[in-house]
Amino acid sequence: MNTQEIKRGEYNAYYPISELKMATVNRDTVIKHAENFKSKLNDYGWMMPIVVSSKGDVIEGHHRIESAKLLKQKSVPAYIIDWINTDKEAEHLRAIISLNNGNKAWNTLDYLKAYSTDSEDYNIVYKNYLSNQNNISVGNVVNCFFGSKSKLFKKGNCTIIDYDFSIYLINKISKLVNNYGKQNIQAYCVREMIRFAFEKDAYKDYEALDFLFKEYGKLAKADSPAATSIARFKPLMESLLTEFKTLRNANK
Repeated sequence: MNTQEIKRGEYNAYYPISELKMATVNRDTVIKHAENFKSKLNDYGWMMPIVVSSKGDVIEGHHRIESAKLLKQKSVPAYIIDWINTDKEAEHLRAIISLNNGNKAWNTLDYLKAYSTDSEDYNIVYKNYLSNQNNISVGNVVNCFFGSKSKLFKKGNCTIIDYDFSIYLINKISKLVNNYGKQNIQAYCVREMIRFAFEKDAYKDYEALDFLFKEYGKLAKADSPAATSIARFKPLMESLLTEFKTLRNANK
């Protein structure tokens, strides 16, 4: 049985930092992470090279490069490969995400911003997040547009379920936060409200949802424990929806 040959690059222990091209599709570089790597470099030296294309485009190791700059270094050890086409942003981004240590350091905003450069849907969601970030968490903005599809989301494969319905939810949630504050409109209960809104019995039933958002506001205004308790919140919304539909049917 023949062993398959795996692609191999070349190693340069002294790749000039001045010749590196940082990726525009990567997540934002965080100075705190760079400072952490700086301490590790001082303590242990270079234990792992960065990864670059044959053109000098950085694929993995952006924070280590920033750390090297903080340490006034002129070069870094680099592993150079030629089978990733970094001229294509989507291919470059896929390589970056695949190589970043299982993406444990990446958060929802990192994925959303990175994929927004290549996906119209992600770009729409990202812009809506920027417009509403003072009132709604990035995770809940994503849920409003994509629903709860974390695996697809991290691969850049989500599509907007219903734009108009998403904007409706965004506006309702933003109004609640403006009226009652984040202390009373907690992100985790908002998440449950969004999930509930996408379920069969409530989806696009605007009359019922208007009623539920109004009741949510009443709970927040009264400082009700149900407004900030996941255990109480969704069952209460389900009960209120049942009562509303029963009364609506009776009045027809």
